[in-house]
Amino acid sequence: MDLVAPFRIVRQAWRGLVDVLYPPRCLHCNTRTPTPSIPLCSRCLQRLEQAAPDAVMDHIERLPAAPAALDRARALWRFDKDGALQQVQHALKYRNRPRYGVALGRLMAAGWDARAVALDAIVPIPLHRTRRYERGYNQSTLLARGLSETLDVPVRTDWLRRPIATRSQARLSRAARWSNVEGAFRATRADAVAGRSLLLVDDIITTGSTAVAAAATLKKAGAAQVTLYALAFARD
Repeated sequence: MDLVAPFRIVRQAWRGLVDVLYPPRCLHCNTRTPTPSIPLCSRCLQRLEQAAPDAVMDHIERLPAAPAALDRARALWRFDKDGALQQVQHALKYRNRPRYGVALGRLMAAGWDARAVALDAIVPIPLHRTRRYERGYNQSTLLARGLSETLDVPVRTDWLRRPIATRSQARLSRAARWSNVEGAFRATRADAVAGRSLLLVDDIITTGSTAVAAAATLKKAGAAQVTLYALAFARD
């Protein structure tokens, strides 16, 4: 018997009631939004700056390990410090808004060129179990699920682990960020990874150190291709 289902129904009903009593509003301009899962109104979404196709890879390649670890890298939007996208990213990551993740992943899928590379699986950047417990969810996994729904490519959360608890990257220098995450990941299913074309998903790319360390682990396990796709790209 599924004991979780009744609680899920009650939770969904409660959220529906809250949305009726307190209609969802844009995080940036406070106007009504068409759905509570999209945190921005259509006008604010249209104003977000698209990331140039080659900008992320050109930036990440400054890391010595990047060329061997990543075959391609791109992001949907350019990060706007103190702007609408930062509000969205902070709400998703730090303010317990997991329902934004899947919807944002669908927007990422809409901006993805499926002809660019054939994909076998989507692998979200994992969190260490302590961080995952504190947050209650992994925002990259939610983005990956939204991508998976649209692209019809399976999500594999069990192929990559983060057994080492690293410091937050937010206030570290470029060199310190790489030292912080180098060797932090482990491939748990080398037999499944081998020969596969993988889409590695993260929420935001700054120096790219975390993504490169994760990609390098997958390549070492035998992945044929690793492509990075992030919600946003911020120059450090």
